[in-house]
Amino acid sequence: MILDCIVIGGGPAGLMACNQLEGHKNYILLEKNDKVGKKLLLTGGKRCNITNNLPVRDFIESLHMPHKRFLYPALTQFGPKDVIQFFDLRGLELDLEQNFKYFPKTGKSQSVLDALLKGIKTERIHYKEPAKKISKQGDLYLVETDLDTYLSKNVIIAVGSNAYPTMGSSGDALVFAKYLDIPYKPYTPAETYLFSDKVKQQDLDLQGVALTTKVRINQDKKTHDGDILFTHFGVSGPIILHISELIYDRLLKEKVTLYITLTEVEPIPVFHQARTTKDTILTTLETMTSKRLAKKVLDVSGIENKRVSDMKKTEVERLNQLLTAFPIPIDGVEVKEKAFVNAGGIDVKALNPQTMETIQSPGLYFIGESTDLQGPIGGFNITIALSTGRLAAKHIVSKG
Repeated sequence: MILDCIVIGGGPAGLMACNQLEGHKNYILLEKNDKVGKKLLLTGGKRCNITNNLPVRDFIESLHMPHKRFLYPALTQFGPKDVIQFFDLRGLELDLEQNFKYFPKTGKSQSVLDALLKGIKTERIHYKEPAKKISKQGDLYLVETDLDTYLSKNVIIAVGSNAYPTMGSSGDALVFAKYLDIPYKPYTPAETYLFSDKVKQQDLDLQGVALTTKVRINQDKKTHDGDILFTHFGVSGPIILHISELIYDRLLKEKVTLYITLTEVEPIPVFHQARTTKDTILTTLETMTSKRLAKKVLDVSGIENKRVSDMKKTEVERLNQLLTAFPIPIDGVEVKEKAFVNAGGIDVKALNPQTMETIQSPGLYFIGESTDLQGPIGGFNITIALSTGRLAAKHIVSKG
C-alpha cells in the first residue's frame, strides 16, 4: 500500500502535522520512543510555555536569525493567536503570565500533549519504530525501519535537533539530509548557560544572586534587558538563555565580556548626596543594589570602606563604572546536547517558505527544530514548531 504521508517524529511539530492530515490523508507517524512528546513534557519546568502574546511582526523581529523573515508565511497563517485558538477548541484554556507568556491553565505540560493527541487516531502512531533510512523511489519515498518498509508520496521530517538526545533528538534530520543531498548547517548550542572562569574562581560568593538588569556584550551599544542568575559555573537566567546563541557566535571570533548593570539608579548623584552625610561607601552602595553585590563591588574596586565624604573623584568614577558595567568574561557555552534549543539544521534556502517542502525533492518536508529556525525562550520555539508543522501538512492536503 502506498501512503499519502509519513510523519517522522512525534514532537509538537510532527503532532501538529498529524492533526492537519487526520481525516484527509492516509498517513502514519513513526516515533522512536515509547511515547510521543517526551521533550515537550519537560519544557517550561514541565508547565510548557506554548506561545506568547506578540503580534506576528513583533514575534519575528524578536528572533536573532538573519533569515527570520522566512517564517512570515507560516506565522501569518498560524501565529500566536491561532495557537491559542487551536488549544481552546480542544478544551485547553491558557493563562497569560508576566503579560507575555501563555501556559496551560492546568499548569501541566501533559495537558498540552493530550490536546495535541486528541485529534489523532491511536493506530496512526507507530511507537518504538524510528526511521533508519529514507530514499527516493521514482516519485515516491521509501522509508525503512527495523520493523518494516513503507512507500509514501510525501514525508514530513520532524525529528528535532540535537538538544537533549536522551529525549530522542539525536540529530537524525541531518543524517537524512546528507543522504538525500539536502543542504544543512551543523547544530550548535542556542538558549543555554554561559561559563565564566572568573565567576567560578573569584565570584563564587555571588552564587544564587538574581537581578533584573541590562546586559551588554563587549562594547556593543545594544543592551539586552531581563533577569540574570549567578551560578557556580557562570551565569544563567532568562536573558542569558536569550543571548547565548549570539555569545556562541562571538566566541568563535573574539573574546567576550558581559557588562552587567547592578543598579537601577544613577550612582554619581547618590554619591554626591551621601557626601553631606556620615554614610560609608558600603552603606551607600547598599542603597543602590543588594548587600552581596554592594560588598562585591567594593571588594573588586580595591577601595577601603570609608566615609563617602572622604572619597576621591577617581574612586567615585571607579565605583560608578562597576555599578553600571560590571564585567563578566565568558569562557564558553554549554554544549549543544545540553542546550534547550539548537541553532542549525536544514538550511532554509533549501526549503519553500510557503510550504516547508524541499525545493529539490518535491514531497519531502522538514519542520520545527529539524530546520535552522529557532528563537529565544518565551514560547517562540513551540510556536515555530506548530506553525511549520501545520504549513507542511496543509500543503499536502491541498494537493488532493
